[in-house]
Amino acid sequence: MDPAGLLVELIQARSPSTEEDPAREVLEAALRGLGLELEVDRAGNLYARKEGQGPEITLTGHMDVVPAGDEAAWPVPPFAGTVKDGFLWGRGAVDMKGALAAMVAAASELVRTRYSGSFSLLFVGAEELGGAGSRFAAGWVRPAVFVLGEPSRLRLMRGHRGRIEPHLVFTGRQGHAAFENPENPLYALGEALSALKELELGTDPDTGKNTCQPTRIEVSPNAINVVPGRVELTLDCRYGPGVGAEGVLAAVRGAAAGAEVRVPEREVTLGEVALSYPFDFPPYVLASEDPWLQRALSALGQKEALLWPFTTDAPYLAATGAPVLGLGPGDPSLAHTTEERIALNELREAAHVYARLVRALGGSDAGA
Repeated sequence: MDPAGLLVELIQARSPSTEEDPAREVLEAALRGLGLELEVDRAGNLYARKEGQGPEITLTGHMDVVPAGDEAAWPVPPFAGTVKDGFLWGRGAVDMKGALAAMVAAASELVRTRYSGSFSLLFVGAEELGGAGSRFAAGWVRPAVFVLGEPSRLRLMRGHRGRIEPHLVFTGRQGHAAFENPENPLYALGEALSALKELELGTDPDTGKNTCQPTRIEVSPNAINVVPGRVELTLDCRYGPGVGAEGVLAAVRGAAAGAEVRVPEREVTLGEVALSYPFDFPPYVLASEDPWLQRALSALGQKEALLWPFTTDAPYLAATGAPVLGLGPGDPSLAHTTEERIALNELREAAHVYARLVRALGGSDAGA
């Protein structure tokens, strides 16, 4: 099976977060002829499994994509699946329908070559909304190890920093801007921003420097001749497992004395399931000496695993107790851009790499 044709269909099947049905139907049709057991759970996640010998190796990724934005800003239509100069263009080509197509092609290769081991594919929804699909699937899937296909240029990955979104609320006395008002909450905001600029959260030995950046300010009421009674500052904080979310929040509260610091909840309805969780997306770091990781590195001839710069579904999948290895085709810097495209040769290589990983991790080279 050539993953390129399947990827064209997947790009054409628009699947924004919580509306993944069109992409799932394309994937179901492609998998139906392989003789795998197919299941769709209450959240709309697709699970395809082949029973066999040894540990179950699960290839996984998300079906949803971020919005295309201004389609006129793209050099090609974002949902056409255009092939140009050796690249396949479109929203989701890199993040991460390319990996899904390669995983299905790998499953086809494993079935065709009569691989005797056990493997499965798990395709989830609403990853871009904080991993809702994986959070739900973690309640019932139980593989020995996951291979998560977020883009990495086919390099093995072992985790990433976490991300938390603290909101800082400053309250004061609303009034007419023609009069002096020492209770203007924007003054408190200015002091907090100065303190936050100097905030030191330390460095994690695996994930590097912990950071907090202000990203948005909202005032209420929002009028240029009114002193606001309320100001809300949003931070984007990236952190490693050493400091943890609570450590970040404690440091932010110390720097912004007088502000109410809270982390809002996100509510997501996915299929028949309603989920609620805070805007805290944890870090995940697999030990570099993990035996599954070492086996994968050996199989692919790579010296070490790296870390993604962005968050993924890894911590939610790891809640099953299984380690999560990362590997996917595509240049991560092209994800979410109007230049999103994947090299056809890398896409096709990914299918063979996934099949090789399943055989190596499953402890069987039958049919190789």
